[in-house]
Amino acid sequence: MTLLPPNAGEEIGLGREDDGSLVIDIEAHLPVARGSPDVELAIFERWARADQDTFERTAYRFELRNRALGYRRAYHRHDVDHFARLFDVATHEHCEASIGLSTCSHYHGTPVVDAFDAFDRLHDLWLTGAAPDCTALRCLG
Repeated sequence: MTLLPPNAGEEIGLGREDDGSLVIDIEAHLPVARGSPDVELAIFERWARADQDTFERTAYRFELRNRALGYRRAYHRHDVDHFARLFDVATHEHCEASIGLSTCSHYHGTPVVDAFDAFDRLHDLWLTGAAPDCTALRCLG
């Protein structure tokens, strides 16, 4: 796997925002045959201080874009108040068996435990060599 620094930067590292939140933002290209389109994996987490000694994860975005097979699979947690108000869930998923063509804008999400869990889910999908079955997911709207 080739790790890419965020925002075309020169380093991979833990970022800190003005409000003190910690940010992990990593992109990677998974191995493909020479001449094949890229397979991109993105890992993003935002951690806010819960108290003086601990941080809690307040947002995440984990995405796999397989251009060779033309699909996108993603797990998101952001805008929690908005999603809780509209759909009564804090997390949601995206599934496009063909990139850019989605029969549902947001699917019901199974919360991702951590970045390792997200990586395992997306990596396992990539290893199948097949596009995801988006019809197996429950549409939120």
